Amino acid sequence: MGDLRDAFKKAGLIDDKTDRRLKHEQRVEKKELGREGLEEQHRNEEAQRKQIDEQKRADVKSAQARLDHDRARAEKSKKLRAALVEQAVRGTSGPRRFHWVDAQGYCPWIALDDETGRRLEAGELALIAMPDSGETALVPRALALELHAVAPAQLLHLAGGRS
Repeated sequence: MGDLRDAFKKAGLIDDKTDRRLKHEQRVEKKELGREGLEEQHRNEEAQRKQIDEQKRADVKSAQARLDHDRARAEKSKKLRAALVEQAVRGTSGPRRFHWVDAQGYCPWIALDDETGRRLEAGELALIAMPDSGETALVPRALALELHAVAPAQLLHLAGGRS
């Protein structure tokens, strides 16, 4: 307290009279509190500092946990996109037409060969909209379920449910 008062005095923010008054108030306060009161005041201040430090540590820990969670989610999304690009079958053709109802209520279709059509109807394959381009593609069921967990709107058709 004295150091702060000296700094104010040197800066010209308080004059000698105010300095003497503040010193007197400090002495009176010490005398009124007594030794036990001063010790209690110091303990309270120390407990308050510890509480503030613990709160800061908890805030830092929760911020780090959020950051780690966001990084893990971004990494998982990146891996999923790479797997979709690698395993997706685009530009199919064949004598069969496979129809589905999209989110807008339209009934688009894709041309498939017989084997791919059977696998799609059996639930081995799923029809998805690619995340970046929106074009339709066929992917294995496991990959489609992963995509459904992240972006359910991208899954266009999966026979046998989405569980």
